[in-house]
Amino acid sequence: MPPDTKPARWKLFLGYAAFAVVAFILGLFVTFPYDAIRSRLVTEAAQAGLAVRIGSLRPGLAGITATQVRVSKPAQPLSAEVIAALATGEGNVPGALELGEPVLLDSVAVRPTLFPPGVAVRASAMGGTLSAAVGGLGDVKVRVEADGLQASGGNLPAFTGLDMEGELNGTLALTLPKGKGPDADLSQADGELTLDSQGLVIKGGKASLPMGGGQAMAVDLPRIALGALTGRIQFEKGLGTVQTLRLKSDDLEALATGTLKLGKRLEYSEPAMDVNFKLDPEAQKRLGPIGMGVTILPPDKKDPSFRAARLAGFLNRPTFTPRR
Repeated sequence: MPPDTKPARWKLFLGYAAFAVVAFILGLFVTFPYDAIRSRLVTEAAQAGLAVRIGSLRPGLAGITATQVRVSKPAQPLSAEVIAALATGEGNVPGALELGEPVLLDSVAVRPTLFPPGVAVRASAMGGTLSAAVGGLGDVKVRVEADGLQASGGNLPAFTGLDMEGELNGTLALTLPKGKGPDADLSQADGELTLDSQGLVIKGGKASLPMGGGQAMAVDLPRIALGALTGRIQFEKGLGTVQTLRLKSDDLEALATGTLKLGKRLEYSEPAMDVNFKLDPEAQKRLGPIGMGVTILPPDKKDPSFRAARLAGFLNRPTFTPRR
Protein backbone atom coordinates (compact mmCIF):
# COMPACT_ATOMS: atom_id res chain seq x y z
CA MET A 1 0.00 0.00 0.00
CA PRO A 2 1.57 3.44 -0.99
CA PRO A 3 2.51 5.80 1.89
CA ASP A 4 0.19 8.70 2.69
CA THR A 5 1.60 11.83 0.90
CA LYS A 6 -1.04 14.27 2.18
CA PRO A 7 0.76 17.37 3.65
CA ALA A 8 0.45 18.11 7.33
CA ARG A 9 -2.34 20.51 8.33
CA TRP A 10 0.10 23.05 9.81
CA LYS A 11 2.00 23.24 6.52
CA LEU A 12 -1.21 24.02 4.65
CA PHE A 13 -2.12 26.70 7.19
CA LEU A 14 1.36 28.24 6.99
CA GLY A 15 1.24 28.26 3.18
CA TYR A 16 -2.16 29.95 3.06
CA ALA A 17 -1.05 32.52 5.66
CA ALA A 18 2.13 33.33 3.72
CA PHE A 19 0.13 33.70 0.50
CA ALA A 20 -2.35 36.01 2.23
CA VAL A 21 0.43 38.24 3.59
CA VAL A 22 2.17 38.48 0.21
CA ALA A 23 -1.14 39.20 -1.53
CA PHE A 24 -1.97 41.90 1.02
CA ILE A 25 1.40 43.61 0.61
CA LEU A 26 1.22 43.49 -3.19
CA GLY A 27 -2.32 44.80 -3.12
CA LEU A 28 -1.33 47.59 -0.76
CA PHE A 29 1.46 48.74 -3.05
CA VAL A 30 -0.72 48.51 -6.17
CA THR A 31 -3.89 50.15 -4.79
CA PHE A 32 -2.35 52.62 -2.32
CA PRO A 33 -3.89 56.10 -2.90
CA TYR A 34 -0.58 57.87 -3.59
CA ASP A 35 -2.12 60.73 -5.59
CA ALA A 36 -4.77 61.53 -2.97
CA ILE A 37 -2.24 61.61 -0.12
CA ARG A 38 0.27 63.71 -2.08
CA SER A 39 -2.50 66.16 -3.00
CA ARG A 40 -3.66 66.42 0.62
CA LEU A 41 -0.15 67.06 1.93
CA VAL A 42 0.59 69.72 -0.69
CA THR A 43 -2.78 71.45 -0.20
CA GLU A 44 -2.52 71.53 3.62
CA ALA A 45 1.02 72.91 3.39
CA ALA A 46 -0.07 75.60 0.89
CA GLN A 47 -2.75 76.77 3.32
CA ALA A 48 0.03 77.26 5.88
CA GLY A 49 2.06 79.29 3.37
CA LEU A 50 4.52 76.52 2.51
CA ALA A 51 5.45 74.79 -0.73
CA VAL A 52 6.07 71.03 -0.48
CA ARG A 53 7.65 68.95 -3.23
CA ILE A 54 7.68 65.16 -2.76
CA GLY A 55 9.96 62.82 -4.68
CA SER A 56 8.08 59.59 -3.98
CA LEU A 57 5.58 58.00 -1.59
CA ARG A 58 5.51 54.43 -0.40
CA PRO A 59 3.24 52.66 2.10
CA GLY A 60 4.20 50.69 5.16
CA LEU A 61 2.27 48.44 7.51
CA ALA A 62 2.11 51.22 10.13
CA GLY A 63 2.08 54.38 7.98
CA ILE A 64 3.57 56.05 4.91
CA THR A 65 7.04 57.28 3.98
CA ALA A 66 7.87 60.17 1.67
CA THR A 67 11.36 60.55 0.20
CA GLN A 68 13.26 63.51 -1.23
CA VAL A 69 10.94 66.05 0.38
CA ARG A 70 11.62 69.76 -0.17
CA VAL A 71 9.87 72.35 1.99
CA SER A 72 10.12 76.08 1.25
CA LYS A 73 8.30 79.33 2.02
CA PRO A 74 7.37 81.25 -1.13
CA ALA A 75 7.42 85.03 -1.09
CA GLN A 76 3.88 85.05 -2.55
CA PRO A 77 0.86 82.75 -1.99
CA LEU A 78 0.81 79.83 -4.41
CA SER A 79 -1.61 79.96 -7.32
CA ALA A 80 -4.09 77.17 -7.96
CA GLU A 81 -2.06 76.11 -11.02
CA VAL A 82 1.16 75.78 -9.01
CA ILE A 83 -0.60 73.83 -6.22
CA ALA A 84 -2.04 71.45 -8.82
CA ALA A 85 1.41 70.94 -10.37
CA LEU A 86 2.96 70.21 -6.96
CA ALA A 87 0.11 67.86 -6.04
CA THR A 88 0.50 65.75 -9.18
CA GLY A 89 4.26 66.11 -9.68
CA GLU A 90 3.50 66.94 -13.27
CA GLY A 91 3.25 70.09 -15.34
CA ASN A 92 5.26 73.28 -14.94
CA VAL A 93 6.58 73.03 -11.38
CA PRO A 94 8.41 76.28 -10.47
CA GLY A 95 11.93 76.26 -9.10
CA ALA A 96 13.63 77.94 -6.16
CA LEU A 97 13.31 81.40 -7.72
CA GLU A 98 9.52 81.33 -7.24
CA LEU A 99 9.09 78.81 -4.43
CA GLY A 100 12.13 79.85 -2.37
CA GLU A 101 15.17 77.87 -1.30
CA PRO A 102 13.96 74.61 0.26
CA VAL A 103 14.90 72.66 3.35
CA LEU A 104 15.77 69.13 2.15
CA LEU A 105 14.47 66.06 4.00
CA ASP A 106 15.84 62.70 2.85
CA SER A 107 12.80 60.84 4.13
CA VAL A 108 9.72 61.53 6.24
CA ALA A 109 7.79 58.68 7.86
CA VAL A 110 4.27 59.34 9.21
CA ARG A 111 2.28 56.90 11.31
CA PRO A 112 -0.75 57.05 13.62
CA THR A 113 -0.38 56.68 17.39
CA LEU A 114 -2.84 55.26 19.91
CA PHE A 115 -1.55 56.54 23.26
CA PRO A 116 -2.45 59.34 22.99
CA PRO A 117 -4.38 59.26 19.70
CA GLY A 118 -2.51 61.31 17.15
CA VAL A 119 0.29 61.28 14.62
CA ALA A 120 4.04 60.62 14.89
CA VAL A 121 6.53 61.91 12.33
CA ARG A 122 10.20 60.97 11.93
CA ALA A 123 12.42 62.64 9.35
CA SER A 124 15.97 61.90 8.28
CA ALA A 125 17.57 65.21 7.39
CA MET A 126 20.85 67.12 7.53
CA GLY A 127 22.78 64.13 8.82
CA GLY A 128 20.49 63.67 11.83
CA THR A 129 16.88 63.01 12.77
CA LEU A 130 13.91 65.26 13.39
CA SER A 131 10.95 63.69 15.16
CA ALA A 132 7.56 65.04 16.18
CA ALA A 133 4.44 63.73 17.89
CA VAL A 134 1.05 65.46 17.99
CA GLY A 135 -1.98 64.08 19.80
CA GLY A 136 -4.34 64.17 22.72
CA LEU A 137 -7.97 63.55 23.59
CA GLY A 138 -8.57 67.07 24.91
CA ASP A 139 -5.67 69.48 24.93
CA VAL A 140 -3.17 68.92 22.15
CA LYS A 141 0.29 67.72 23.14
CA VAL A 142 3.17 68.53 20.80
CA ARG A 143 6.72 67.27 21.11
CA VAL A 144 9.49 68.01 18.61
CA GLU A 145 13.08 66.74 18.93
CA ALA A 146 16.11 67.59 16.81
CA ASP A 147 18.99 65.16 17.24
CA GLY A 148 22.38 65.54 15.57
CA LEU A 149 21.31 67.89 12.77
CA GLN A 150 24.34 69.26 10.93
CA ALA A 151 24.36 72.99 10.15
CA SER A 152 26.16 72.18 6.90
CA GLY A 153 23.75 69.40 5.93
CA GLY A 154 21.10 69.30 3.25
CA ASN A 155 20.35 72.64 1.67
CA LEU A 156 20.57 74.58 4.93
CA PRO A 157 23.45 76.88 3.81
CA ALA A 158 21.47 77.99 0.74
CA PHE A 159 18.26 78.25 2.80
CA THR A 160 19.83 80.51 5.45
CA GLY A 161 22.42 82.24 3.27
CA LEU A 162 25.10 81.23 5.79
CA ASP A 163 27.88 78.70 5.34
CA MET A 164 27.95 77.02 8.75
CA GLU A 165 29.11 73.93 10.55
CA GLY A 166 28.23 72.43 13.90
CA GLU A 167 25.61 70.19 15.48
CA LEU A 168 22.06 71.28 16.29
CA ASN A 169 20.07 69.64 19.09
CA GLY A 170 16.92 70.70 20.88
CA THR A 171 13.53 69.71 22.26
CA LEU A 172 10.20 71.53 22.26
CA ALA A 173 7.37 70.12 24.38
CA LEU A 174 4.07 72.04 24.52
CA THR A 175 0.50 71.47 25.68
CA LEU A 176 -1.95 73.55 23.65
CA PRO A 177 -5.54 74.12 24.81
CA LYS A 178 -8.19 73.58 22.18
CA GLY A 179 -9.36 76.87 20.68
CA LYS A 180 -12.89 77.85 19.73
CA GLY A 181 -12.25 76.59 16.20
CA PRO A 182 -10.72 73.29 15.04
CA ASP A 183 -7.16 74.43 15.74
CA ALA A 184 -5.26 74.44 19.01
CA ASP A 185 -4.23 77.81 20.44
CA LEU A 186 -0.44 78.21 20.40
CA SER A 187 -0.68 81.58 22.16
CA GLN A 188 -1.94 79.82 25.34
CA ALA A 189 0.53 76.93 25.38
CA ASP A 190 2.37 75.55 28.40
CA GLY A 191 5.68 73.73 28.11
CA GLU A 192 9.40 74.06 27.59
CA LEU A 193 12.06 74.65 24.92
CA THR A 194 15.60 73.37 25.48
CA LEU A 195 18.61 73.96 23.23
CA ASP A 196 21.94 72.15 23.28
CA SER A 197 24.01 72.81 20.15
CA GLN A 198 27.76 72.45 19.91
CA GLY A 199 30.63 73.58 17.70
CA LEU A 200 28.71 76.21 15.73
CA VAL A 201 30.91 78.13 13.29
CA ILE A 202 29.96 80.66 10.60
CA LYS A 203 32.41 80.02 7.77
CA GLY A 204 31.03 82.67 5.43
CA GLY A 205 27.89 84.03 3.82
CA LYS A 206 26.06 87.33 3.76
CA ALA A 207 24.15 89.41 6.30
CA SER A 208 22.00 92.52 5.86
CA LEU A 209 22.77 95.56 7.99
CA PRO A 210 20.09 98.25 8.40
CA MET A 211 21.08 101.61 6.95
CA GLY A 212 19.52 105.06 6.94
CA GLY A 213 16.16 105.49 5.23
CA GLY A 214 15.13 101.91 5.99
CA GLN A 215 17.53 100.43 3.43
CA ALA A 216 19.81 97.49 4.15
CA MET A 217 23.33 96.79 3.02
CA ALA A 218 24.48 93.23 2.33
CA VAL A 219 27.93 92.48 3.76
CA ASP A 220 30.15 89.42 3.49
CA LEU A 221 30.66 87.57 6.75
CA PRO A 222 34.12 86.39 7.77
CA ARG A 223 34.71 83.18 9.70
CA ILE A 224 33.58 83.45 13.31
CA ALA A 225 33.12 80.78 15.95
CA LEU A 226 29.76 80.85 17.73
CA GLY A 227 30.57 77.84 19.89
CA ALA A 228 27.92 76.27 22.10
CA LEU A 229 24.31 77.44 22.15
CA THR A 230 22.49 76.31 25.29
CA GLY A 231 19.15 77.44 26.62
CA ARG A 232 15.92 76.73 28.41
CA ILE A 233 12.68 78.69 28.04
CA GLN A 234 9.67 77.84 30.21
CA PHE A 235 6.19 78.62 28.78
CA GLU A 236 3.04 79.31 30.79
CA LYS A 237 -0.15 80.37 28.98
CA GLY A 238 1.93 81.34 25.95
CA LEU A 239 4.44 83.51 27.79
CA GLY A 240 7.94 82.05 27.71
CA THR A 241 10.39 83.08 30.40
CA VAL A 242 14.07 82.67 29.58
CA GLN A 243 15.65 80.56 32.32
CA THR A 244 18.97 80.51 30.49
CA LEU A 245 20.07 81.37 26.95
CA ARG A 246 23.78 81.55 26.20
CA LEU A 247 26.14 81.51 23.23
CA LYS A 248 29.84 81.09 24.06
CA SER A 249 33.06 80.58 22.11
CA ASP A 250 36.58 81.98 21.96
CA ASP A 251 35.31 84.70 19.59
CA LEU A 252 32.24 85.91 21.47
CA GLU A 253 29.90 85.49 24.40
CA ALA A 254 26.23 86.42 24.41
CA LEU A 255 23.66 86.17 27.20
CA ALA A 256 19.91 86.79 26.91
CA THR A 257 17.20 87.32 29.53
CA GLY A 258 13.56 88.25 29.18
CA THR A 259 10.50 86.69 27.55
CA LEU A 260 9.13 85.21 24.33
CA LYS A 261 5.35 85.65 23.88
CA LEU A 262 3.97 83.00 21.55
CA GLY A 263 1.57 84.15 18.84
CA LYS A 264 -1.24 82.13 17.32
CA ARG A 265 1.20 81.64 14.45
CA LEU A 266 4.85 81.02 15.33
CA GLU A 267 6.22 83.78 13.10
CA TYR A 268 4.15 86.35 15.01
CA SER A 269 5.70 85.45 18.36
CA GLU A 270 7.18 88.46 20.16
CA PRO A 271 10.62 88.39 21.81
CA ALA A 272 11.27 90.94 24.55
CA MET A 273 14.85 90.17 25.56
CA ASP A 274 17.85 92.00 26.92
CA VAL A 275 20.97 90.72 25.15
CA ASN A 276 24.56 91.27 26.31
CA PHE A 277 27.51 90.84 23.90
CA LYS A 278 31.23 90.54 24.39
CA LEU A 279 33.47 90.18 21.32
CA ASP A 280 37.10 89.11 21.26
CA PRO A 281 39.14 92.06 19.85
CA GLU A 282 40.54 90.00 16.98
CA ALA A 283 37.07 88.70 16.09
CA GLN A 284 35.72 92.24 16.18
CA LYS A 285 38.34 93.32 13.63
CA ARG A 286 37.43 90.42 11.34
CA LEU A 287 33.75 91.36 11.47
CA GLY A 288 34.43 94.76 9.88
CA PRO A 289 31.20 96.86 9.69
CA ILE A 290 29.36 94.44 11.99
CA GLY A 291 32.11 94.74 14.59
CA MET A 292 31.97 98.52 14.30
CA GLY A 293 28.21 98.37 14.83
CA VAL A 294 28.70 96.53 18.10
CA THR A 295 30.83 99.40 19.42
CA ILE A 296 27.86 101.80 19.26
CA LEU A 297 25.95 99.64 21.76
CA PRO A 298 26.14 101.03 25.30
CA PRO A 299 28.04 99.13 28.01
CA ASP A 300 25.94 96.99 30.31
CA LYS A 301 25.34 98.78 33.61
CA LYS A 302 26.13 95.72 35.72
CA ASP A 303 29.13 94.48 33.69
CA PRO A 304 30.69 97.14 31.43
CA SER A 305 32.77 94.49 29.63
CA PHE A 306 29.54 93.55 27.83
CA ARG A 307 27.61 95.63 25.30
CA ALA A 308 23.85 95.95 25.92
CA ALA A 309 21.11 95.52 23.29
CA ARG A 310 17.37 94.92 23.13
CA LEU A 311 15.71 92.25 20.95
CA ALA A 312 12.03 92.97 20.18
CA GLY A 313 9.56 92.96 17.27
CA PHE A 314 8.38 89.62 15.88
CA LEU A 315 10.26 86.44 15.03
CA ASN A 316 9.74 87.09 11.32
CA ARG A 317 10.69 90.80 11.69
CA PRO A 318 12.94 91.25 14.73
CA THR A 319 14.32 94.60 15.84
CA PHE A 320 17.74 94.91 17.47
CA THR A 321 18.40 98.23 19.18
CA PRO A 322 20.76 99.68 21.82
CA ARG A 323 19.45 99.17 25.35
CA ARG A 324 19.06 102.34 27.38
